[in-house]
Amino acid sequence: MKDKLVEKGKEVADRNLSRLMKKFPHSKEQMMLIDLDEDARITKWFPLFLAICIVVWVAMMLAVNDFSISVILQTLCLSFILCFAVLGAILFKRMPQGPLSKWALVILAGLLAALVLVMGELMVNMRAIDLVTDLFSSMGIELASELAVVIVFLIMFATFLFTPTGVLTVTCAYLKKYMPRIFIGMRQNASEGVRGKSEGFFKVPSIIDVKEVRMEPKIDYENFDSSAALHLWVYTIIMGAVVASYLFLSPYFLDNMTTQEMLATLLMLSMFVPAMIIPWQIVRDLNALVISDAPRPYYLWNGAKDFLFGSFVTLGAFSMMFFLALYYGHSVGSMLVNYAYLIAPLIAISMMHAVMYANNFNNVMKAVIYARFSEEESGDE
Repeated sequence: MKDKLVEKGKEVADRNLSRLMKKFPHSKEQMMLIDLDEDARITKWFPLFLAICIVVWVAMMLAVNDFSISVILQTLCLSFILCFAVLGAILFKRMPQGPLSKWALVILAGLLAALVLVMGELMVNMRAIDLVTDLFSSMGIELASELAVVIVFLIMFATFLFTPTGVLTVTCAYLKKYMPRIFIGMRQNASEGVRGKSEGFFKVPSIIDVKEVRMEPKIDYENFDSSAALHLWVYTIIMGAVVASYLFLSPYFLDNMTTQEMLATLLMLSMFVPAMIIPWQIVRDLNALVISDAPRPYYLWNGAKDFLFGSFVTLGAFSMMFFLALYYGHSVGSMLVNYAYLIAPLIAISMMHAVMYANNFNNVMKAVIYARFSEEESGDE
């Protein structure tokens, strides 16, 4: 029943996306243009970029002159979002093309920003307009309510469009560089009859003697990969909720941060959660597997998925934080309300990342990793 619902949802999504692609057409040549020099520049200069983010964070801390835990976390997240948004704005035009035009991404970012803005106005603890008004008031500038709405919308729009661009561009550039090496190392281990760290990383059962490592990616520049988008969307929401639990269920944060401060911090953090998922997601998208004497191949995504959620989602840790929060006098209702406030913006942020990843990065990344893996294989022969 569940599989049928998922398939039906994918079919509906594919039909709607096909109509969008007709409204926003562009050439196939643009979609297949891959700039490896851009990836090399990104990986070369990214350490300097991180240093700039830290400098911006320190400058923000000195400007506000408040070193409480909530301000430290919020300024840290804000500095990275700001820097990645600037990076994304620079790289947006050069971002790989996909089945959907970049204008479709602009429209989606505008719609999601408007949705989050409206929902924030309906929820007391998520009024971004109040935050912006207070910020300008502290600088001696009084904003009219209409102008405040416009400014908040533009900030959210830029954040939804450009921060995911920066995060995905950097993440995918590093994966295109290092993922082929991981699979090539596994293949060399298989030829030598030894087991390395990669086999344990993907939880290849110890009873399996790996004979061969293969990739069977489906690379389609013409059609939007709704399956890749759906998987990244769902897993990002799950991981975002898990990360949220470390704040929402922690007695320390519950005592030292207001609901609004926790929500603001988590919404900014959620912009970077896809970077935790995509390294595992690409294993699934590549359809990477190992061949052994067993009658069926072992798909590495199965092990990657277990490793990912086994590392973060443990019932024991979750239960311990939950009962500690109750012990220190925090009610179940207040904790559930925090999750309710978070879920809608988290869904919107995850959707933007998922659509952009599936449209602009997924096929290019699969093509580059597969090509480098195959080139090394040919060289070995």
